[in-house]
Amino acid sequence: MNVTRELFHAPPEGCAAYAEACYARTDGVAMLNTIRYEAVHYLPDGGQIWYAPRIFRRRSEDNGRTWSGETDLHRAEPGKPSQLERYHCGTFLHPGWNRIVSLMGEHEVNPSESTFGTGNRVQRTYRTLYQLSGDGGRTWTAARQIFDGRPGYDAEHWGPDLRHGTTGGVVAGQPVFMPDGTLVIGIVIFHPKAPLQDRSDRARELYSTVCFARGRLADSGDRIEWELGDSIHVEFPKAAGGCCEPALLHLNGQRLIATLRCQGDEATGIYATRWSAVSGDGGRTWGPVFPLSYEDGSTVWTPASVHSFFTSSKTGKTYVLANILDHAVHAQTPRYPLTIAEFDTTGCRVLKKTVRVIQDLPPGAPVERRYTNWGFYEERGTGDLVMLLPEQPKYMNFSDMKRPEDYTADCLRYRIRLT
Repeated sequence: MNVTRELFHAPPEGCAAYAEACYARTDGVAMLNTIRYEAVHYLPDGGQIWYAPRIFRRRSEDNGRTWSGETDLHRAEPGKPSQLERYHCGTFLHPGWNRIVSLMGEHEVNPSESTFGTGNRVQRTYRTLYQLSGDGGRTWTAARQIFDGRPGYDAEHWGPDLRHGTTGGVVAGQPVFMPDGTLVIGIVIFHPKAPLQDRSDRARELYSTVCFARGRLADSGDRIEWELGDSIHVEFPKAAGGCCEPALLHLNGQRLIATLRCQGDEATGIYATRWSAVSGDGGRTWGPVFPLSYEDGSTVWTPASVHSFFTSSKTGKTYVLANILDHAVHAQTPRYPLTIAEFDTTGCRVLKKTVRVIQDLPPGAPVERRYTNWGFYEERGTGDLVMLLPEQPKYMNFSDMKRPEDYTADCLRYRIRLT
């Protein structure tokens, strides 16, 4: 494995840049790149609001070497979150449909209330919109809300466990394209309060479950018909505060595996890790949860952080991208090293001897730095895995930040050549 890294995008001062890219068509090298700036607004009482000052899209005609034609998807006044905030949730090419799907979450903001807190306005009002493009991203359909198309559901009561203003939900994680063309993608559901048995500190801040939306392209070709499946619960004391940020992989037929970000809690002795579940019906229902493990049965330790699956057309192998640690932790850090490891799709286990480091903490870097929240794709022509992620924090630890300007973080591009 060979790894190179370079600056991909430098945002304005006070912003961290998150990025992803996808191909515009099933052939050729035209690409779309979406960049989200994230900033923090400090409240007088010490609380914080994370918001997106800008989300924009640009285009490449040369396989991602150069980019042009920036188009704004969302803007907010610097230092002042808008009352209806937007959050980019993913843009990807559906190869079976030969259409690009773009997902955008939105939620209401109370300008005097911190972003986090169980049952606050952000969690209660989250929902997701989608757009389609059939001409390589040059034009798009109108934005439509995702909601279950079966009788009894609408834009307000938009899924079995989702009712706007009570429980919010936002699309998260990577999509899967089933053999029959069905799109499957995860939805994190935010609940107004945790179950009484969850006595963890984390559950007082946030409690969430995960379901999966199954989408079928309508005959008109300009909209998606949705059905939302049952929710996955990771209950106390397996995890603190439930589960979120699913990673999804198609195994065979209608079988899927999902791994779920699960927070730990030191006070109650819970370690962070990825709990997993398998579905035999394309994400409608799920079996019991089990910890992500190696082939010898030992637990794969990670912080509460993002995890992705990647299947290489070059090697024919499936990999996990994660912050794999050599010891257990209770919280969301450290989010280094950034690692890659082979995944056994038959036994649904990580192959321990294949764990490789893409990026560890550099000398002199803030110890709270995170290599996480990436976008990724396989480059056409080379088969290289390309990852886009912010190197954050850039200058100082989060705990030392006092000003919005301290939040600056460049987006890097990693190229991983697999052998």
